[in-house]
Amino acid sequence: MTDNKNLLNKHSKSVSPVYNFVFFLVGLIFGSKPEPEFILNDFDKVESPYILLSNHESFYDFYYLYRLPHKRKPIYVVNRLYCTMPFLKQLNKHTGMIPKKLFTDDMVTPVRIMRTLKSGNPVIIYPEGRMCIDGRTNRIAEPGGAFYRRLGVDIVLVRVNGAFYEKPKWRKRRYRTPVSVTVQRIITKEEAAAMTGEELNSVIENTIRNDAGSHLLCKYPQKDKAEGLHNILYRCYACDSLYTTSTKGNTISCSKCGKTFTLDEDYRFTEEPYTIAAWYDHMTDVELKDIENIDLSAEVTTVIYSSTGKKRKERGFCRLTHDEFSYESPNVSFTYSMDKIQAMAFTSGDHFEIYYEDEMFFFCPDENPAQSTRWAHIVDIIKSRKETERTDGE
Repeated sequence: MTDNKNLLNKHSKSVSPVYNFVFFLVGLIFGSKPEPEFILNDFDKVESPYILLSNHESFYDFYYLYRLPHKRKPIYVVNRLYCTMPFLKQLNKHTGMIPKKLFTDDMVTPVRIMRTLKSGNPVIIYPEGRMCIDGRTNRIAEPGGAFYRRLGVDIVLVRVNGAFYEKPKWRKRRYRTPVSVTVQRIITKEEAAAMTGEELNSVIENTIRNDAGSHLLCKYPQKDKAEGLHNILYRCYACDSLYTTSTKGNTISCSKCGKTFTLDEDYRFTEEPYTIAAWYDHMTDVELKDIENIDLSAEVTTVIYSSTGKKRKERGFCRLTHDEFSYESPNVSFTYSMDKIQAMAFTSGDHFEIYYEDEMFFFCPDENPAQSTRWAHIVDIIKSRKETERTDGE
């Protein structure tokens, strides 16, 4: 085991003064007490450049990964949207972040990753491409094993735990709670070269995977832990009704059947289904019963971000079936085969999103904002089902 304290006190080479200043401000704003626990293992033996892959539990993960004792400052692959907004665009010019259109194939991002590694800086990537929903690591929609092995650098696999309960996807409020950051495995470039892309994908997914509910770091006595959870648990567990759940304090209730569930200090419900993940699995089982006939539609207010960061709004109509996603408005219309959709990102209780050509579309449903989760959930179910069928057929 490496001496964590000594490593954390080492100074890294900087990318630019602006980079250092940005993370200094981030530390003032987002710095956590208690301090995260860093379990570094052999991280001190890794020389730059390298690829660092991590699960993604909360918005603050980027700061925790920055706090690792990198010998050269890391560069992140981030949602391109954050690199086009006017203020953030200027910061990106000085911090060197690598923009990526979420769940969209492109040739620019891999080239920028290779250039960054060639410059000697490590690159941090979240293979999930989005924050976890129910405390468990999302499936990796864009497996990159074949690409990573061609890069010819070491691969550092990290698991963040506890951050999900600090600031989950569905809650506005942050609680400063214990977080651990563990270097789970270091795959040398020689080891990576000896694996197939599929083998490397499997190792990556299994190593960074986490279930926050199975690895609690403390008790959670807060009195409003459940608030916002209804935007994730959009079906009642008791009666399966859609969009009838609401939350207050530590409880989630159904307006149709009247059933109420309460979270205890272990973030567990006091009765079945006991965990948030088990409730989410139950919703998956319900959706699967008629997934081939699924047909969702919604009138939406659409916010469109151009590649230059300009924003405009329009009214439109979205539809999702087992085979395709479509959008239509007076100004634009397009259809994606489900084979072309890797996953669908969303913001809990607000919108679901997708890139079309060179623009990002945020779809804000007029009714039942919790359906934003459902659209993304349905896409995940269909994609997982198709992947299973393909694997079984090989």
